Amino acid sequence: MWAVVPIKGFDAPKQRLADVLSPQERGALAEHMLRDVLAALSNLEGVVVISGDEEALHKARWLGARVMSERQPGGYSAAVGQAGEVLAGEGVDAMMHVPGDVPLITPDEVAQIAELNPAVPAACVVPSRDHDGTNCLALWPPDLFPPAFGPNSFHRHCQIAGDSGVQPVILELDGFALDIDTPDDLRLFCAGQYDCGSLRYLQASGIAARISQS
Repeated sequence: MWAVVPIKGFDAPKQRLADVLSPQERGALAEHMLRDVLAALSNLEGVVVISGDEEALHKARWLGARVMSERQPGGYSAAVGQAGEVLAGEGVDAMMHVPGDVPLITPDEVAQIAELNPAVPAACVVPSRDHDGTNCLALWPPDLFPPAFGPNSFHRHCQIAGDSGVQPVILELDGFALDIDTPDDLRLFCAGQYDCGSLRYLQASGIAARISQS
């Protein structure tokens, strides 16, 4: 199984964190989170980072990932779909989408998805902690159906899978559940006791202490 990690870039990403982090802090956090995510995915057959940002692709390549440029700025779902089509065309049997902002995922959680070994075609959907978003979408084959991320994507992906004749496997995984997208997500993350580079950055920079007082 391969993983596909879409990222926008490190030039002031995460606009919903703009009220609590500077552009430089948001860029640094995004890069640290990508490092944590790629480390957790390192036991898979391969990892593709797809982006329209050349600097982000350069850094992802330096971190050991295969990189892929977005054909056109079609958004998050289009980027995942593009990567799935390319991998399927190369004969890859399965793909898991992993966002770049889930720094708490672990190799064990990744293995739980990769080792499902379902009867093909198949899909696995891992929800965000509020059961609104999709924080991992695994497909056997990689181009089983076009992804549809955004609000309510967890339920939407389950519906699309069903419409495709597939009963999706739903996994609740703690590491995948928390994506750092809003100030509340960041406060929750900073309040935890986690061993990951993203939290160490937030603590060493003083951001974690500042966030806990806001």
